[in-house]
Amino acid sequence: MPSIAKLIDDLPEISQSRLVASGVGVWVAWKGTLHNAVENTLREYGALVVARESDQALWFCNTNEIFRALARLQIWAKVNPVPVFLQIVPLTLLMGYDMEFSVSLSVELDRQECRVPDDFEVLIHPKLKERVNSLPGLSTPLAGLAEGLAPVEWLGLHADQGLDYETVRKWFFVIKPLGRMSDKDSILGWRDFSAEIVELLKRLGLRYIMDVKDGFIFFPLDNFRLLRSFCGEILTLIKSVKDDPDKQYWPVVMAAVAQGNLQFSGDLPKRVGLDWNRLAPDFPHVRFMDGLLLSEWFRLNEARYGTDAVSLDSWCTITLREGGEKFGHGTMQVVLPVAFTAADGEECFYCGQKNHSAAQCPTKHLATPQPQVWHLLAKTDVKEFTKGFAGIDSMVQGKEFARTMQDVVHAKNTLESLMARAVYEINCPAQIRTLKLVWRTRGKDWGEGLKQLAPQEGEFVWDALQGLVDNERERTEELIKQAQLKFPRSYQPHSLLGFWSMEGGDLDQAFFHWQEAERMSYTPLQQGYFAYLQARLLEVQGNLKDAINAYRHASSFSPTWIDPVYRQAVCMVKMGFTGQAMDMFSDLIGRDPFVFNRILVDPELDRGRVQLMSSLWEWWSEAEKQAAETRDVVTRLTEDIGKRFDESHPFFETASEELDRLRKLGATTNFVAYRLLIRGAEKFTAGLDDEVKREVKRITANIEYQADRVRTIQKEAAWFPFPKLLLEFNRDFNFCVDKINWIKTQPLKDADNFRKSLRFLDEIEERIDALQGRLVTLRIIRDGTLFVLMLGRNFIWFELVGLGLALVSIPGLLYFARDVQGNWILDVIRSQRWEFTKGLIIILSILCLALAAIKSAFTFEKRKRELFEQLDEEMRQSAPRRY
Repeated sequence: MPSIAKLIDDLPEISQSRLVASGVGVWVAWKGTLHNAVENTLREYGALVVARESDQALWFCNTNEIFRALARLQIWAKVNPVPVFLQIVPLTLLMGYDMEFSVSLSVELDRQECRVPDDFEVLIHPKLKERVNSLPGLSTPLAGLAEGLAPVEWLGLHADQGLDYETVRKWFFVIKPLGRMSDKDSILGWRDFSAEIVELLKRLGLRYIMDVKDGFIFFPLDNFRLLRSFCGEILTLIKSVKDDPDKQYWPVVMAAVAQGNLQFSGDLPKRVGLDWNRLAPDFPHVRFMDGLLLSEWFRLNEARYGTDAVSLDSWCTITLREGGEKFGHGTMQVVLPVAFTAADGEECFYCGQKNHSAAQCPTKHLATPQPQVWHLLAKTDVKEFTKGFAGIDSMVQGKEFARTMQDVVHAKNTLESLMARAVYEINCPAQIRTLKLVWRTRGKDWGEGLKQLAPQEGEFVWDALQGLVDNERERTEELIKQAQLKFPRSYQPHSLLGFWSMEGGDLDQAFFHWQEAERMSYTPLQQGYFAYLQARLLEVQGNLKDAINAYRHASSFSPTWIDPVYRQAVCMVKMGFTGQAMDMFSDLIGRDPFVFNRILVDPELDRGRVQLMSSLWEWWSEAEKQAAETRDVVTRLTEDIGKRFDESHPFFETASEELDRLRKLGATTNFVAYRLLIRGAEKFTAGLDDEVKREVKRITANIEYQADRVRTIQKEAAWFPFPKLLLEFNRDFNFCVDKINWIKTQPLKDADNFRKSLRFLDEIEERIDALQGRLVTLRIIRDGTLFVLMLGRNFIWFELVGLGLALVSIPGLLYFARDVQGNWILDVIRSQRWEFTKGLIIILSILCLALAAIKSAFTFEKRKRELFEQLDEEMRQSAPRRY
């Protein structure tokens, strides 16, 4: 059994409503398949499907046309019986910021169940009786209580079959080209594209009127189906002409206006009550209720036309829906506050808003530019933008705007303050706080020049500037005159007089003073600044074409200054040429990604906001896709850093901090954060590659050095005479040789091999240091052994030579001196021959030992070197190189 509770319970819960509308709910229940006539009739008469199941649905309508639809269905059902039950009750429609629907019903109505009849049946809530009876031919006979339904005296519906009950939902569709039809470019551009539109109208069989003077084309659309069909045709035509390089396109604004009491005559566009200069080009404008009905085939975008809160009578735009996309896809969803998009009043020079004068602008009380606002905004999720703007609306509602906004702006660490400061930072160069820096700067180029500040100079002007901030006009004027008398060739009094005249409403005089200030300025920075102020003045006066040229002139002084280029694009949006403006915005976003957020929160782009948000989505979608890939890259880099470097490595701490920063950027759903993440990951990857290359180069050089040390140790230790005593020494030596060979044969760019190489290198250094420490003892033993061997050999040779000489010389001496008598030496030798011989041998041995020691000491190093070289040569010839 159909139950309305099932439909209501399936609807989402909306915590913050974007739209609340009271109207009539239609609960429809049926058997089998619902006849198309029922659904088409309800939609044709302005009913919107809120919820639907296989055997029941809930519709909403905000007008009495629903009763005409029921009357028409009732008459039709008498000829074509259908088992359908319809209950008409008071209903409130709720819509969230993601375009989701919910409803509010009274308690006794939200738990009903019904039995589907075998015929067409309508029950009407008694609260709607007067609305039904107000329509000719309709009456509400008493039906009484019904099983399963709310306990109220339900009413039936009786329709006079003699009446037609045709819907009054009909429209005039008006198309207006941008620009002035007196301009040559406008005439040529509109002539070609209007021919395409006229051809479409003839093909659809629509009668139309074309105003040659103002370029209007308008025609009637007598039913909802025709409105839907033409909107699809005109959007397809615009897209095809834009994509065809051989065809000429010209921007147009379009609106479907309810016919009501309007007559199809030549002055119709003037009587529809629309400000055509504020409509977004290239998209049909319809009332919100019509847009919701068309949203099944088109994508709905809020137009923000007018100052009222969003209602079913507000204006919206529709665009083609491609590929069955869902709501929210293909456009950025940032809703600007009503407080910033007021349509009435003159445009404030400082901030562009129309709900206050320049003299009362909240920006006058901001002391200095705050470029850090854009960095803070980059750390904020885009979804929070709408929340912050909604908070601003709630704060300023029913209060004095200027004073309340000052409190909001100066509040710290609140989302509302951040959003307000971001909006007021957009046109910061045209505000008094920038003039303070221009007076003090000594730089020539915008940007860096504002950081090269000198102390405050000049009498009277600083007091006059403070007087202007405090709105003390008479005191300010007197101080400026004194400054002019004392410094007649200074640009400062003229620059301040420009602001003073502008706030007083004398725009021509303000323009003159800024021209004089530009002429008297010293640096390109100052000249470009005052040219910018002149361009801004033309912009707020509505001379947008001249303003664009003036901004170009300002940009010529400082080519790297993006604000004049940004203002050119803003002027083009205000003129309606949003497509051309987007080309400029795209270039700016490429130069500075922070421009993306600036476009999102800029109230002065309200006219082309629909098209801009759709175009920005392409940037967003691409950045979001790249950011998702980059987040995976950051995860892999984190793992790679952990595998590649030890925590004690100096690069590890720096890399970990940078990766933590990138992960935080990746967790923020913001275009700027995405771009910073992508750029940061690319920069980090390049830095990591450089660090790895440096480390590999260092490892390679270090390993060669350690290999040389090992060779030296091997050479020194090879002569040790007792190799069996070198077990621990040989173990460390073999470890070093094995690890050196492993490092040399492995691809060091691999993370695991890289980290092992760093660890092995440290161990190799430690063990080689230990080996060299032990080598001192080995050298002592080795050199001592070698010296003893050389000493023994030399001693033996000297001893042999000495004994030989003694063996020959002593007998010879005795033989040749046999005739010599009385020589006591010879007598002693002859008498004590053996004792003399033994003493001579001892003396000779001592002498030989001394000579051997002297010779060994003098020849030790040379002999040792010769032996080592001989060993090296033998080793090179007998064994391959291992390291």
